[in-house]
Amino acid sequence: MTSHTADPPTRWAIVLTCVGGGVLLGFQVGKAPPMIGAIAAELDLDLVASGFFMSLINAVVVLTGVVAGLLADNTGRRRSLVIGVLLLIAGNVTGASAGSADMLFLSRLMEALAFGAIITSAPGMIMQASRPRDVGIALSAWSTYMPGGFAVMMALSPLIANPENWRTIWWLNAAIAAAYLVLFLIVCRDVGQRPTEQRRLKGLAETLKRPGPWLLGTAFGLYTIQWFGVLTWLPSMMKLAGLSTAQAGWGVALVVGGNAFGALAAGFVLRRGVPRWSIIAGCSLGLGLCTLGIFDDSLPIVWRLALAGLFSTVGGLLPGSVLSGAAVHSPSPAQVGVVNGMIAQCTNLGSLLGPPLVALVASSANGDFTVARWLTLTAGVCGVCVALAIRGVEKRLGADTA
Repeated sequence: MTSHTADPPTRWAIVLTCVGGGVLLGFQVGKAPPMIGAIAAELDLDLVASGFFMSLINAVVVLTGVVAGLLADNTGRRRSLVIGVLLLIAGNVTGASAGSADMLFLSRLMEALAFGAIITSAPGMIMQASRPRDVGIALSAWSTYMPGGFAVMMALSPLIANPENWRTIWWLNAAIAAAYLVLFLIVCRDVGQRPTEQRRLKGLAETLKRPGPWLLGTAFGLYTIQWFGVLTWLPSMMKLAGLSTAQAGWGVALVVGGNAFGALAAGFVLRRGVPRWSIIAGCSLGLGLCTLGIFDDSLPIVWRLALAGLFSTVGGLLPGSVLSGAAVHSPSPAQVGVVNGMIAQCTNLGSLLGPPLVALVASSANGDFTVARWLTLTAGVCGVCVALAIRGVEKRLGADTA
């Protein structure tokens, strides 16, 4: 048996710097909700256009995830991430300067392309910088990027600028991204370099034919149907229960922040030998059961918020568990970016579908969100079935399921 002491130590500075790139992406998602009303009024966006602006990142990643992963694997993950950050800077500058809806949507498209470049590059760099024993913890840290960045920017944006001064937030994000780029270039000089051989489409067909990556993506997609289905409409449910807009915003930010703590715990749970499939199954079912109370308007709001906090924290265990499986289900380390792209496509499809599906079910019941709990519970049960399928695939691979 190979001793872990023979492995070079994990380079945590690189890991945390790559996680910072993900947090930047969370900022881009979290900056929009508090400001969308003022943006819509200034640039004459109707409700449908506003919704499309909010979901454009998800839509683009659904369409381009595998392509982004393929480019990262072939051109070098470090280069791909740098391009992503440059696109973030350009997107925020364009958005801050936008005088029309067309320019605003162009800025969001740049951010969406940046999203695909970074989420398919950073995990591979994190794995390269981590010794095998620490990969689970390192990827769990990475999986905090969305809840962490989203919660921070959503909570701080209204404190930094009034909605009518929304351009300030875009300029701020451009400055943060520029500072991050300097840090990244210094810290991550020798990881994620361009491959020495031209891979092009080598291994792509084999990767796409493997069931594991698609099953991991489906598990993550079902999770995001549940997570975004709840978190998107939680402010509305809180206001219907009598809380103010500010109270609702802070409530959601705290709930989302709990997800980051759960995500960090995933690595330690995996290190203790808990199988990946059992974490996915337990989280999927647990989330579905929590939504039985979250969507029940007969419960006091304090109980519903407590359940939402539990829902978000427990749910945080799932992303790290899924992402740690990318290396297991990739034909070789050279295709990890493609696998991450496949997972990203499924994940963002769930993010895209969750909120409108909950809205559709609620609207069919005259705005009663209580009936939406059956949708999220069904997604949880489906997640258990997918987890069992992952167990079978990993058993055939003879993989270390943790």
